[in-house]
Amino acid sequence: MAQVLKPESEFLQRITLIGLVAMMAVSTDLYLPAIPQLIQSLGADVGQGQLTLSIFLLGFAVGQLFYGGISDRHGRKPVLYLGLVIYVAGTLGCIFAPDIDMLIGARFVQGVGGASAPVLARAMVSDSYDRVNAARIMASIAGAMALVPAIAPVFGSWLLYFFDWRAHFVLLLILSLLTFAGVTRLQESLVTRSPDAFRLSSIFSQFSLCLGNANFVGFTLCGGAIYAAMFCYISTSSFIIIGLLGLPAEYFGYTFMVVVFGYIAGAMASSRLVGRLGVIRVLTLGQLVGLLAASLFLMLAIFEVNQLIPILIAFFMIFMAGGLSLAVSQMGAIAELPKAAGKASSVFGFMQIAFASLVGFVVGQFYDETLMPTAVGVMLAIAISATGYVIIRRAHDPDDELKTPQI
Repeated sequence: MAQVLKPESEFLQRITLIGLVAMMAVSTDLYLPAIPQLIQSLGADVGQGQLTLSIFLLGFAVGQLFYGGISDRHGRKPVLYLGLVIYVAGTLGCIFAPDIDMLIGARFVQGVGGASAPVLARAMVSDSYDRVNAARIMASIAGAMALVPAIAPVFGSWLLYFFDWRAHFVLLLILSLLTFAGVTRLQESLVTRSPDAFRLSSIFSQFSLCLGNANFVGFTLCGGAIYAAMFCYISTSSFIIIGLLGLPAEYFGYTFMVVVFGYIAGAMASSRLVGRLGVIRVLTLGQLVGLLAASLFLMLAIFEVNQLIPILIAFFMIFMAGGLSLAVSQMGAIAELPKAAGKASSVFGFMQIAFASLVGFVVGQFYDETLMPTAVGVMLAIAISATGYVIIRRAHDPDDELKTPQI
């Protein structure tokens, strides 16, 4: 198999993969503290300010439909270059946007371009390793990557002391250019190219190919819905922490950091455990943690326990469940279709982001200055994830994975 990482520059290559996987998170989390200022500066309302987040996710979801299939024909690196160029163009549009409508449009372009990064990073790892080892590598990358969104809101708050909201997009521009430079050091990982992948009919047929595989559907529901539970917090966190609990805005980033450390802990545990226990048993652990966390947060909402520490504990656990589940779900789904890894990565990414953006948008629309809308959204997402888990367990014996040879 082709190897993504070169021994003489493995650290640089791993940092590049982390940058690619983190592109969506940093593009959303960095500017969260600046949204109120952005709204005031452009004369927009709260709904339009929130739309700059959801429209980015929409572009991100749509973009993922195409990059994987195209890369199955033309290779991972050329298509990744194209996506990063589109992202840079969208980021420049954000920096110079004269009004909220232009900013929303630029955010959509930014999302379409940024979608290439995690799709092709996952495909490159899947090209090079078997399912267990790919899951281990992606989990380790996810754990390191999670430091980025943990720090991003804090750094975003600091930027507001010296600059306005546009500085956040200037920083995104710099980071994207550095990532582009890092991609030049990656080796092409695709060995066998599909001659039909670039046809439009082939791009849309990836849904029937992937969704016709029950195990792929199970892994996608399991991982995608866990991410949706996490996004329920992301989409309402500023309202809960600042509005409902009355915490000063300058401390918001630190509370977000605490929650994201739950994801880091889960991802690190997943990376260590998957080689010994297998994908299914790690998913089982993630499901148990997620159900416990969702139940705790629902109790807080029912009894109106509007206190910072219990809320942070509940979401720390929800993010931990995401860290345990997301990487292994991604690699499990892609491994079901090894001859179409790019398409599988695209469909998984689309389903994950589209579902999360939909749930997050609905929870945001029903937000009523209580914890209940977020709690209901989280519990619904965990229930859907559990449905995917049941599908997976009906087809997989956890003991079989322990016999998978390690490389």
